[in-house]
Amino acid sequence: MASSSQTPPDLPLCRGDRVRMSPLGRERHPRYGTREGVIVGQGSPSSWRVKFDDRKTIQAIHQDYLERVPGQAPRFDTSEPWSRWRDDPPATP
Repeated sequence: MASSSQTPPDLPLCRGDRVRMSPLGRERHPRYGTREGVIVGQGSPSSWRVKFDDRKTIQAIHQDYLERVPGQAPRFDTSEPWSRWRDDPPATP
């Protein structure tokens, strides 16, 4: 049985997933090579916004060019208190 800290590879990508370029992505964009990063949002319906570890800017990448890095931390949990805070900040005194 897989541990709870691993995400099954058949689940679709989502915000907070650690990703790298897939073989197709490396073939189409060889300059990206073996970079890894974190999905920070969704661009168009078929692309993800990725913050690569060695870059300052966020890049929109087509979903077919990305794959989840195996054995990484669990997926982003949208039930975290701070994620709700962005939509409804607490009142200040």
